[in-house]
Amino acid sequence: DVQLDKSPAGQILRLLQQRGELRIKDIEVALGVTSTAVRQQLTALVAEDLVVSTTVREKRGRPHAIYRLSEKGQALFARGYANLATVLLEEILEVAEPELAQKLLQRVSTRLGEQYTGQIPGDALSERLEALERRLHSHGIITQVDEAEDLFVLTEYGCPYFRVAQQHREVCEMEIEAMEQALGTEVTLCHSQLDGHHGCQFQVRK
Repeated sequence: DVQLDKSPAGQILRLLQQRGELRIKDIEVALGVTSTAVRQQLTALVAEDLVVSTTVREKRGRPHAIYRLSEKGQALFARGYANLATVLLEEILEVAEPELAQKLLQRVSTRLGEQYTGQIPGDALSERLEALERRLHSHGIITQVDEAEDLFVLTEYGCPYFRVAQQHREVCEMEIEAMEQALGTEVTLCHSQLDGHHGCQFQVRK
């Protein structure tokens, strides 16, 4: 099985998770390896159904292939507890009445927030964000934090609930509420992977 480590295959998977669709040349430049090495790894990843390719034909030049993670590849970034959580959430949302499902999701978000808070020391928001990043990384979720004048922007590359969120967007609200509880400030989802973005982007108010 492919592991999300520093192996060539793992590096390519992480790069695709962060950057979205890429050409062989893009991967070659980013990783500092030869195109032959990239092709070998991509061939193996496509054979394992972790990566899919699309041929792009432009007005000028030869057609070229664009590579991106498959659904199976996306799932590598949401292992462990997230797989179980996804199954449980799907069952809850399928069988429960809307009002009951909403109450259950609120309780789950509270529990998640308590878990995050318990592992997030420090009073400064920047410190709490760093601790939240470490918590997310431990579950295979790649993140990036950028700072603006009056807010931080937290980007998650890989949603642990992507499959269930495709049918039930209220799961996104559950994650937002858990973050707000953990960070002690307002959190807004401004870009979603569900809308075709490479990751989910959250604005965290200072």
